[in-house]
Amino acid sequence: MGKERVGRFKSERARQEFIRVHDELMDEYWPSARDFVQVETSFGRTRVQHNGSGDGVPLVLLTGAGGTPLGFRPVIRQLSAVHPVLSLETIGEPGHDLQDKPVLSGADLATWLVEVLDALGVERAHLVGCSYGALISVHTALHAPERVASATLIDPPALERLGWRAIRWLLLGAVFTPMPRPIRAWAARWLPNGTLLEDWVPRLFPKMVRYRRVLPDAVVLTDEQLAALAVPTLFLFGERSVLHDAAAARARVAAFPNITGAVVVPGAGHVVHIDDPERTVGLVLDFVGSRVGRPGDSTVGTHDD
Repeated sequence: MGKERVGRFKSERARQEFIRVHDELMDEYWPSARDFVQVETSFGRTRVQHNGSGDGVPLVLLTGAGGTPLGFRPVIRQLSAVHPVLSLETIGEPGHDLQDKPVLSGADLATWLVEVLDALGVERAHLVGCSYGALISVHTALHAPERVASATLIDPPALERLGWRAIRWLLLGAVFTPMPRPIRAWAARWLPNGTLLEDWVPRLFPKMVRYRRVLPDAVVLTDEQLAALAVPTLFLFGERSVLHDAAAARARVAAFPNITGAVVVPGAGHVVHIDDPERTVGLVLDFVGSRVGRPGDSTVGTHDD
C-alpha cells in the first residue's frame, strides 16, 4: 500500500499535537467526552463518541470534509436528550487513528460505515450527515439500505458540480479562522459561515491543516441514484448555501416520489446545523420521531415558520 493513497498527518508529532488539542477541546465543549469506543474496520480503526441513552435505533452523526465530531457541538445535547447518538471520526479525515487502506469509491465509504455498525452491534441507524458526511449517508443508503433506518442529508455536495463560489467560501473561511472574534463574527454573517463563530475552531484549525486528506471526490449524483434511494430521506438545504442554488436543488430532489422531504432553511448557509441549530434539531427530531415509516408522508417544501 502506498502512503500517498491514504490520509495521514505530516508527521507523528503533528498527529499527537492534533490529538492533544482535540481532546482538550472535547473535554471543554462536548458532553461526556470520555464516553467513546474504538472499533476495527478493514480501512482502519475508527473512534466513536457515544451520547444519550436507551435501546432505540441510534442517530449516527457524520461530519463534513476535514471535520471531527466537534462540528456537531451546537446540536449534540439536544439530539442526545431524545436519542442515543453515535458521532464518528470519519475514516480518511483528521482523527485519533491511522487509515490502513485506501478509500476509492462511494461503495468503499459505505463498506466502512457498515463495518463500523457491525463492530458496534448496531443493526440499523438513522444517519445524519453534513456535507461530505451526507454523501457517505447517500452511498450507504444505496449500497446497504437494510442498515439505514433513515437518512437526513444536510446540504449535500453532490447535486451539482462544485463551483467557484464554494471554492471562494472555503478559502475565505481559512483566511478568517485565525482572526479575532469580532472579525470572524462579521465574516460569519457575510459569507455566511457559522463555523467561524465556533471558538474551538481557531484552536484546532492549525493542527487540522497538517493532515493530508485522500478521499473520493463528491461526484454529482445521477437521477438514477436519487431514484434508487429506498430509505426515508430528508434533504436540508441552506437558503444561502454556496454549493448550489437551494431552490433549484430542492426542486430537483422533490421531483422524486421516493424522497421523503426536501426543506430549505431560511437564512442558513452551507453549515445549516451550525447556522441554525434550533431549526435543524427540530427538523431532525420531527423527521426521525414522527415521519419515518409513515406511508405517503412528505415534507417537501420550504421551512419558513
